[in-house]
Amino acid sequence: MLDRFRFHQDEALYGYWSLHFLHEDPFFLRQWIDKPPLFIWLLAYHFQVFGVTEASARLLNIWISTLTIPVVAAISRQAWGVGAGFVTAAAFALNPLAISYSPTVFTDPLFVLGGVCSLYAAQRLHPFWSGLYLGVAIMTKQQGIFFAPLVLAILIASTLTAKPTAKVVTLGFLRFGGGLALIILPILYWDNLRWSVAPSPWDMGMRNYGALEVVALSQWPDRVTRIAQLLWYVTANNVVWILLGAALVLLVLYKRLAWFSFLKRNIVFEMLLCGWIGAYWGIHAVVNLPIWDRYFLLIAPAFAILTGGIGVRVLSASSTLWRRILITLWILLLLPSAVQAARGELPIGSDHGAYNGLREVFAWLDTHSPQGAVLYHQALSWHFQFYFYENRREYRIRWFANPVALADDATKMPQRAKFVIVPVWLPLRNRYPHLAARELELIQKHKGEQFIIYQIMLRNS
Repeated sequence: MLDRFRFHQDEALYGYWSLHFLHEDPFFLRQWIDKPPLFIWLLAYHFQVFGVTEASARLLNIWISTLTIPVVAAISRQAWGVGAGFVTAAAFALNPLAISYSPTVFTDPLFVLGGVCSLYAAQRLHPFWSGLYLGVAIMTKQQGIFFAPLVLAILIASTLTAKPTAKVVTLGFLRFGGGLALIILPILYWDNLRWSVAPSPWDMGMRNYGALEVVALSQWPDRVTRIAQLLWYVTANNVVWILLGAALVLLVLYKRLAWFSFLKRNIVFEMLLCGWIGAYWGIHAVVNLPIWDRYFLLIAPAFAILTGGIGVRVLSASSTLWRRILITLWILLLLPSAVQAARGELPIGSDHGAYNGLREVFAWLDTHSPQGAVLYHQALSWHFQFYFYENRREYRIRWFANPVALADDATKMPQRAKFVIVPVWLPLRNRYPHLAARELELIQKHKGEQFIIYQIMLRNS
């Protein structure tokens, strides 16, 4: 997956933002961004070290996602022991949702890593580090703030379990606030330096996504269904879901007192985690937040941790031989969907072929088009910004809304060579009458896997 597919449009945009920050505009005064800048900065310096390629960009999130595995396992181990940590590590390492987002250039893997690091620090009663890592999550993506209720709840539960004094509690929360401020305040200061010229990423996010509001009651069932369909990809395997459900039922029936005892911190931890997942699902069901697969990546580590809690109970009731058999079966059950995700065969994560042939398009243009040619398109703005960033041919990139606008704009630059790049999944409808009225026509020059290049020429020329 390092170099198999071209960038999704958002990945191309983040890549361009990173290059723009690195070489032109470190305060984003001309190019306004709608995400907190932490991932953009990190990607920029990653480009500086490893070069500007799709593969190098994807390596960053592969490393981040891989680092997340031991952190998630450590959370489970802290709650239930070594066996739980192993079950959780397998569940997350072979998680189709996590695997699908690992070789991408989305911001989500970094904010998830920040969130789980914050959870682990809260669990271990290290409030300063918990606040610091929560700041990383929030300053990577606005959704990082969803980790805050869970982190604070776990920090409070861990603190109460230790039977602290009022002084210890106060110092703990001051340390948490100090860690949070250490990340957030410098970035807010950087943002404050731009406010007279450019809006804050938080403001831009609200502009682009709109104000939050509760959707109509009639839309709730459809949104719940769509969320459930996305969450299925946490295992992408019906057998695994059935077995987990059966294990859960058996544990409730045969270990009722242990399961529902709130005197043990690990049970409280489980209930907090389940409540947080339910609240996150419920908020997305009733509020007009976009229901996109990457918005549910943060559920993947929570699911893996909970399976560790279920798994350790099953393993504790088994002999040594059966423990080995069950762990082997667990890995074998998870493996097929993990392999599918690693091959890009699941419809989640980045692009899976819609932009194939884009490199060939750019190579053809560099070979066959003159300096300063006009390139018309309807769906490639962010791709052009990234892929042509270091191109010295000075193309003029023009977006057009419809064939009428294309014909009108093409007549204004009669001396320039003009090309139209058309994806096969967004064909140019009714192109000929409007162009013919201006004595223009489209001549196909190149056809690739997913793109066709036309040249706009005078009729009969």
